[in-house]
Amino acid sequence: MNPFFIMALQLNLDYAAELAPHEFERFASLIDPEWIDEALRQTGTVSLRRRRLPAEHMVWLVIGLALFRNEAIWHIVQQLDLANGPVLHPPVPSAAVAARERLGEAPMAWLFKRLAGSWGSRPVPDNGLFHGLRSYAVDGVVWSLPDTPANLEHFGGPSNDHGGGAWPQLRAVCLMDTYTHLIRAASFGDYRTGELSFAASLMQAVPDASLTIFDRAYFSAAFLLDWQKAGDQKHWLMRAKTPLRHEVVHEFAPGDYLVRMPVSPRAQKLHPELPSHWQARLIKCKVGGQTREFLTSLCDAQRFPARDIAAHYVQRWEIELGFREIKQGMLKKATTLRSKLPELVRQEVWGLLIAYNLLRHEIAQMASELRVPPQRLSFQWLALAITTALYHWPLQTPGTFPKRLAMLHEQARVYLLPERRARSYPRVVKQPRSKFPMKNASQLN
Repeated sequence: MNPFFIMALQLNLDYAAELAPHEFERFASLIDPEWIDEALRQTGTVSLRRRRLPAEHMVWLVIGLALFRNEAIWHIVQQLDLANGPVLHPPVPSAAVAARERLGEAPMAWLFKRLAGSWGSRPVPDNGLFHGLRSYAVDGVVWSLPDTPANLEHFGGPSNDHGGGAWPQLRAVCLMDTYTHLIRAASFGDYRTGELSFAASLMQAVPDASLTIFDRAYFSAAFLLDWQKAGDQKHWLMRAKTPLRHEVVHEFAPGDYLVRMPVSPRAQKLHPELPSHWQARLIKCKVGGQTREFLTSLCDAQRFPARDIAAHYVQRWEIELGFREIKQGMLKKATTLRSKLPELVRQEVWGLLIAYNLLRHEIAQMASELRVPPQRLSFQWLALAITTALYHWPLQTPGTFPKRLAMLHEQARVYLLPERRARSYPRVVKQPRSKFPMKNASQLN
């Protein structure tokens, strides 16, 4: 067994009677407590009287709900020493739920934006840039929620001709750094709201001198023109729709064109400020023996060669891998999130995004020390090592957790993955093996 996990499984049975100030240093090693205090002040949720479960500790409880998916809420409170007062008389489970309700969503949303802005703005090496531009991807993700009347009314859910889905669902759209996998911004809410509506609120969060990759669902003249006008060099890249209505304005090279496209009458009606036509760069090339077409705002053919743009589109899949890390690695493939009330659902999602960024931030630092891309370090095993350290190591000695975390940084090479291979996974459906025939639509009525 890895010596890290042997050390991590040591339990501290000698609890102090009250949470000492130095014990919270383990959390300060990950998130500056001043940022948490500021989040509470800015949102008016500071605990005005001494409580067993004060607001600043409940912020860590919400993060802990994501880091320790299979643990009960009362057990997370106990294991992370989040309750003031005698350890032998922990708060009842309902007290933690009530404390979460007092905390609300606002501090978690504020803290996420503060952390994402600080951690996400740190420089990356040249190999993490695309011709000097920071690389991002935008895509949507859906989380299922506990089946309560409040969640269903507030968030809605999928439905078809045969009725509603099994669970209420929440739709989210995230902006992710394709190099570090840090989530720079997120917007979420009603499942019935389209991804474009959520994505529109992200354009102010993406920094200047950036390239954001979208899939074809985001093809909209109003959206893409607004995106590139939202700052200096806020570029975009996507697969072109087929067929694409366009006329060639200029040919840079065979298969590389500046094109002019009409704005649809519906778009002009919704956005009267739009011109009748708009321009972008169209690149046609062979990928895996098939013709692929890409649209982009990168119209400087000298600075941005067509072959480099086409090759960079594959970075869009980094956000899919990030969502998989959250759903499979952190949520343990759970069917639903935990919360049964809409306000707590939103609070839980912000906590989940903070927890993911926390892990990704530590992994990015380890990768920088090893001079390798963050994708070369195993998210699954490093996330387990970091959370195990936070959960089990004896922490009553001041500075213990920072030292353990530093040791983990030194041992990060153990979690190094082989370099990625170029592999293709076509979208296909495997026919289930069964002795029974498959039903068709006519048989379902």
